[in-house]
Amino acid sequence: MTRWRSAAAALALLAPAACAPRGARIPTVPVVVIGDTARPAPRDTVVITPAQPAQPAQPVDVAPVANATAVRVGLIVDTSAVEVASAGPFVVQTEDGREIARLAAGATASFRDNGANVSLTSRTAAGGSGPGGSGLPFPLVVRPIASGATLSVRGNPYRGELRIQQATGGGLTVVNRLDMETYLLGVVPREIGRFDLDIYEAIKAQAVAARTYAITYLGRRQQQGFDVFATVEDQVYGGAAAENETVNRAVRETAGEILTYGGQPITAYYHSTCAGQTAAIDEVWNNAPVAYLVSVRDVDPQGQAYDRSSSRFRWEERWTHEQLVGILNRTLADSLRGRRITRIEDMRVLERTPSDRVRRMRIDTDAGSFTVGKDRVRWILPPIRNGSPTGILNSSKFDVALTRSGGRVTEIVATGGGWGHGIGMCQVGAMGRARAGQDYRTILRTYYPGTEIRRAY
Repeated sequence: MTRWRSAAAALALLAPAACAPRGARIPTVPVVVIGDTARPAPRDTVVITPAQPAQPAQPVDVAPVANATAVRVGLIVDTSAVEVASAGPFVVQTEDGREIARLAAGATASFRDNGANVSLTSRTAAGGSGPGGSGLPFPLVVRPIASGATLSVRGNPYRGELRIQQATGGGLTVVNRLDMETYLLGVVPREIGRFDLDIYEAIKAQAVAARTYAITYLGRRQQQGFDVFATVEDQVYGGAAAENETVNRAVRETAGEILTYGGQPITAYYHSTCAGQTAAIDEVWNNAPVAYLVSVRDVDPQGQAYDRSSSRFRWEERWTHEQLVGILNRTLADSLRGRRITRIEDMRVLERTPSDRVRRMRIDTDAGSFTVGKDRVRWILPPIRNGSPTGILNSSKFDVALTRSGGRVTEIVATGGGWGHGIGMCQVGAMGRARAGQDYRTILRTYYPGTEIRRAY
């Protein structure tokens, strides 16, 4: 069995007397001045149609790295039932190793929440009944018997083991426990989105940033029984189905490397597109300044933005008056306190940050005037997709213009640039820098000034 070093032991290698990572606070999202409820800002991801994967000269296997830190990924949180399958034989055990069921290749194990305990039923590959039980203790551990085999949940294969545990508020939570390096094989492809060899150094930079982020978050969600979500709430994790040989090679070549500041792992935020300049953390969220999360001008010697190839480098969103009235009645509901907006009278940016993002925007309506702060504007103004508001605005780097007819507003247009919160590494910018000949260390030092790359294990 591969030895998984504890988080504390791994981090102790970074600096004298180092213990658990000094995690920065989960970002406090700027609040609407009128008292709207704050919400956590998701970590934005690049979404690019992948090119045909380029293959490295020598394929790299996916065997776990010895001594790599273990990570627990929350795949499914709070569900009443879940099925686990495998193309190979697998076993269901209690946490102390007592065997509950041994299933053959192609079998399916079904787990159902019974409140204080869990029940197991199973089907053989031929469709017949298999071993099971009721009143089983939390947690149950599902492991493949063959080395390197995978377990499937909702049709997606995962390496390592699965833990079926009780959710905080009842129900089942499915956690994938595996070594950090194997976890990254399922993260980096989903985050970087491109596998061309001309951006290989950007892929390596993404691997180091993603590893650093995960290291920092070890133990942060202990009450939920895992370390990171498998979604944009932390880092998108696709399991074994996401793996790509070019990415595998980049992860292996940077194995154990993380970014540190003052000997401690940094909080390595990253985003898709900065439109030529990244943002300081205190420009975007209500956080204190952080020495390595500052605004960086992201242009080449000719003055061209490194991320100019992004589809969101420049963008435009439009709303009819009626559409935006409906949106604001929902997104400003806490502040309206039962009032209803029927007319938008004006919208304007009052103040900008040094990286040209919105610091304060005023919305005047017949139900009152509202001042929106920083990155919160992205939730206030979701774009229209297929006739309905969907998601959040691409970035807070934009301006607004109003079209009027007979003195009344008829259309609102936001024209902006960038995709994501703008903090830390600009993923498309990193690709541009890689194409310009910069190596991953140079890329990371640029986006996280003053940091060092050190080995965590």
